[in-house]
Amino acid sequence: MAGRPRKKIPADPGAAAVLEAIEHTLMEGTAPPAREYPFDEETRKRLDMVISEILATQQFALAMAQGDLSRDLAMKGYLAGSLKSLQASLRHITWQAGQIAGGDLSQRVHFMGEFSDSFNAMTENLDAHAVERMRKEQELLAANTALASEIVEHRRLEDALALTNRKLSLLASITRHDIRNQLVALDGYISLGRENTGDPAAVRSYLDRGERVVATIISQINFTKDYEELGVKEPVWNKLDTLVAGASAALPFGNIRLVAKTGGAEVFADLLISRVFYNLMDNALRYGGASMTEIRITAAEGPDGLVITVQDNGAGISPQDKEKLFIKGFGKNTGFGLHLSREILSLTGITIVEDSEPGAGARFRITVPKGAYRFG
Repeated sequence: MAGRPRKKIPADPGAAAVLEAIEHTLMEGTAPPAREYPFDEETRKRLDMVISEILATQQFALAMAQGDLSRDLAMKGYLAGSLKSLQASLRHITWQAGQIAGGDLSQRVHFMGEFSDSFNAMTENLDAHAVERMRKEQELLAANTALASEIVEHRRLEDALALTNRKLSLLASITRHDIRNQLVALDGYISLGRENTGDPAAVRSYLDRGERVVATIISQINFTKDYEELGVKEPVWNKLDTLVAGASAALPFGNIRLVAKTGGAEVFADLLISRVFYNLMDNALRYGGASMTEIRITAAEGPDGLVITVQDNGAGISPQDKEKLFIKGFGKNTGFGLHLSREILSLTGITIVEDSEPGAGARFRITVPKGAYRFG
């Protein structure tokens, strides 16, 4: 039995207008053009509100898409709630990204599905790289520290070797200088003995003096041997009285008086310092002249340290020679010996100058810095 044809329902122009307005708003993102709607005022107001909320929702979503998470959405409902939840999640993720940028690689995301997995994988990789970088930095720091230590040790060894070579060079120069002087004296005594062969007493006297010269040379050679065998000794505390007594014992004072008033002072210096006192007294005996009767050695504290004075009452030193005294090779024997003396003293920061007054003999002042002397 054939059915009866359905009756066609006439189109509702009001519903069509509402759909058209909503479609325009969704597609164009703007309110539809003003027009006359075929429905009552209440329906028109409700349509305007719906269109307004659609536009607000679109603007809110567009702002988030462009990175602006500061906007607020006043409307309520399921769609608005979803967008607000998304905004809160993006805000939190943005905060977490800032924490990661500041070095906190413990941040993890657990509320955004696949994005969470990717985000967490990224932070885990960054964390692993940071740990590896820190490990390599620590290895590099340790290597640099070890290298710096090796460089310091290498420089220390270089300095020690340079100082040792300097001391050995000084020792060789001193030995040549002192032995040469003694040989000159020995040759003089031999010549005098030959000239006085008819006077046994005089010959015996010259032989005795020659024996003392030989003993002095042997002592100097032994000192050189001991000094080198001990690997060039480190500085030690030296009693001034002992230094003066040891140096003077090898010199021909004759009628010249030696006065030593050191107050029990001790100086921290290289053992070669004994050669300094030997050289100063030897020069005084050689060049003090017939008028000299005394060599005086004293020690007293001054503003710059301990001042050791070696002074004689002999002929003195001419003003034109004063500035050249410590130049290597100046004069006969004096300049060479004084140059070596200054070098020996400088090994431990000790200085020496000549500051005598004209006609008042020679006067050398040795200044030992604070901390490098003491009184026993």
